[in-house]
Amino acid sequence: MRRPALAVALAGGIVVGGVRAPLAHAGTSNADEDPKPRAIDPGVASGPYLTYTTRPQPSPDLRACSSRVPVCVHASAARDGAAAMATLDAFERAWETLTGALAIPAPDVDPTTLAYDVFLVDGNAELATTWLEARDVRSRVDRARGFTTVDRRVRAGCFLDGLAATMVARASLLRAAPATEEGTARAQSTYLAELASPCTVGLGADAADAFQSRPGRAFADANAGDDTIAAGGAERGAPSPLSALFSAGAAAFWARLDWAFGRKPGGIVSASWALHPTMTPLAAVRWTNEPDTFDVLRTTFKGALATNGTVHDLWLDFGIARAFLGSADDGFHLPELRTLGDAARVPLDWDIPWPTAPRRLAARRPVHPTGASYLIIRRDGARPGARLRVEIEWEEHALFRWAFVKLDASGRELGRVVIPTTERATQAQMTLVDLDGVDRVMLVGVNVGDPAYAFDPDDEVWEPHGWLVTVAEEP
Repeated sequence: MRRPALAVALAGGIVVGGVRAPLAHAGTSNADEDPKPRAIDPGVASGPYLTYTTRPQPSPDLRACSSRVPVCVHASAARDGAAAMATLDAFERAWETLTGALAIPAPDVDPTTLAYDVFLVDGNAELATTWLEARDVRSRVDRARGFTTVDRRVRAGCFLDGLAATMVARASLLRAAPATEEGTARAQSTYLAELASPCTVGLGADAADAFQSRPGRAFADANAGDDTIAAGGAERGAPSPLSALFSAGAAAFWARLDWAFGRKPGGIVSASWALHPTMTPLAAVRWTNEPDTFDVLRTTFKGALATNGTVHDLWLDFGIARAFLGSADDGFHLPELRTLGDAARVPLDWDIPWPTAPRRLAARRPVHPTGASYLIIRRDGARPGARLRVEIEWEEHALFRWAFVKLDASGRELGRVVIPTTERATQAQMTLVDLDGVDRVMLVGVNVGDPAYAFDPDDEVWEPHGWLVTVAEEP
């Protein structure tokens, strides 16, 4: 079995097979590239809505500013003096760690106060929020600044430290890549905060459960926790609490990317910001998020994980890795998340005994682009030397990638076999051999998107699809 390269170092590069490969600029193209149409015309502003927020106006006398970093905390009443000092301490630590050890860009500061401003308020819906305040009209590429509001009831401690790190990371993203789609922005900010703070605010049990319990949803979906919301509704208001938790849990994708392919913690995230500069007209009502984060990944992983491979290999790799998070960890995929326990286990579509007679199984839930399905076939009762045959069909306007993963009795991965398919295929089949010593086989399927369109998280309408799997024993 191929063990993924342990990921840890430099922004701007990935490690594949032990060789450093630079992250590729999404705006460049070569003659051998295969540009695909998008569901939304690239010339149309297709990113998040551009909504500016006016900052609170507390008394200038109720302000505490750091002497080490450009951060000020504003209170609305003298009663919040202790809370303001505790909040300032937390934001100081977050700023120093994120812009220092992790080397992400420092958030833009207000030109009047010359500081990144944090306001203590009553009843902040998400306890802490970073808001877009203004764009830098002098910059040739999109650049913005924001401010943060924190619920005044949050007290000093681990939770406040985690909130501060998440908010500073989001303010940094506003400076470097403000057009980033909401789901990805939340996931990336959460992941950076996890690196800066030991407090598991984002990748805690609740966020892990919200994300892992919905494996069929796109991991960039800002609305995955609310199945009733209209297409595009996330841009018109704050996401539901469950959707916000899902996006925080999606930090697992960026954690896996760094662990398996990065050279420095957080390096792939910050490099992706630098490699998709956007240019939005000043009068636009939405950011022009082209190129986007997924364009960077699509270009970078072209041929990186397999000969003639594409970013689809990355989606499949992450789909497999998700099955080994939390208490299912085997030490090879993302052991740092082992402490999440059963909250990080993915639900199975099927868990069946050895198919002495052919069985036909259907998806229990539809699968959106980048979403995954999981089936377990146990070997108890199989004859020595028996082989496993699978024949898979799926709906048109989708491409599924499938892989067998061999597991031992402790759930450790013994090896994997990717089932070959072609770009326009709607079916695949394979016979798996050499199963002696294997306790069970996991079949993982990932919807890598409509073959006619490159996956774009700004398309707003993602069509889920189903599949049928026939499994049988071969002598």
